Amino acid sequence: MTLAMLLRLSIIVVLLTGLTGCVGPPTSEAQVLQDIRQLTTGFGRAGEGYFSRDSNWIIFQATPPGERQYQMYVARTIKEKDQIVGLTRPVRISPAGSSNTCGYFSPDGNTLIFSSDAGKAEAAATAQAPAQAPAQGFQRGSGTYQWNFEKGMEIYRVDGWQSAIAAADPARGVNLARHKITDNNAYDAEGTYSPNGKHIVFTSNRDGDLDIYVMRPDGSNVIRITDKPGYDGGPFFSPDGKYILYRSDRKGDKAMQLFVAQIIYDGAGNITGVERETQLTNDGHLNWGPSFHPQTQAVIFASSKLGHDNYEIFMQRFDGTRQCRITFTPGADVLPVFSPDGKYLMWSSKRTADNTTQLFLAKFVYPRYLN
Repeated sequence: MTLAMLLRLSIIVVLLTGLTGCVGPPTSEAQVLQDIRQLTTGFGRAGEGYFSRDSNWIIFQATPPGERQYQMYVARTIKEKDQIVGLTRPVRISPAGSSNTCGYFSPDGNTLIFSSDAGKAEAAATAQAPAQAPAQGFQRGSGTYQWNFEKGMEIYRVDGWQSAIAAADPARGVNLARHKITDNNAYDAEGTYSPNGKHIVFTSNRDGDLDIYVMRPDGSNVIRITDKPGYDGGPFFSPDGKYILYRSDRKGDKAMQLFVAQIIYDGAGNITGVERETQLTNDGHLNWGPSFHPQTQAVIFASSKLGHDNYEIFMQRFDGTRQCRITFTPGADVLPVFSPDGKYLMWSSKRTADNTTQLFLAKFVYPRYLN
């Protein structure tokens, strides 16, 4: 299916499902975000949250009081009359002294994955003599946005996680970093599942450059699907499993652009590569954290268009012809993701009273401007 055909299908879906908002591009958050709620509190920073398929759980990373490295947490959503109104007490699932990132649920909800350096020499050294974690976020000296590609980060798979959470002491948590499906001394992270649960796409520098790979959920059949110089990462499958969306700094201009590529499958359903790579943004800004709207194929992402001290969330059509702004609040608004039914937007924001980054949630009204 071509991009043009997908766009036409997206418009039809929007019209049939009644996802209607303002006619022109939104000029305020109230036009697209309703009942904004802060989901997390008490962390030094929290973010990069993802929903389970039934929206009953989220997984996210956060730094607890007294610690500097991100830990992984799972929390059940609190619902009133089928509306998400908050979270239960988050349960930590990563071990002390480790650094963690990029949690994600399998489509059937039975498995979750996250990346951790648990058990590595670097983690042991950190546990004995905690060191200041490398700075992340906007670096004023260099005028760039920076995050870490930590050596020794592996992807862990957790089956039966709900029973482990139920048996855990919420105050102490439980160590679920026990079964790794990657095993090297490289950076293996940013993993997400395909819609049918048969593949995991992730970022790795195991071959010297930061590129995108796919594998089976047991860690087998690993293949590299991008090979351009520079960072290709943050990959997500499209809702139909036919495309992969990702970010790249391959121009080497301190900016980052969004790309989409069609997945090549063989007769047995194995992914063998990608083709027809299309660049969705080309504006000289740092665009990152892209993901799909689950019903329309439109994409949502954060951008430095208004400056590195005021990242805002934008959304655009899959063919790149129309783009609109979603958040309008000073400070960082990043890492946006939709609930599986498209009714909610969850993102990481610094619009907090204590100036920490935390997870926020809002009911989402699809902007008609993108039809």
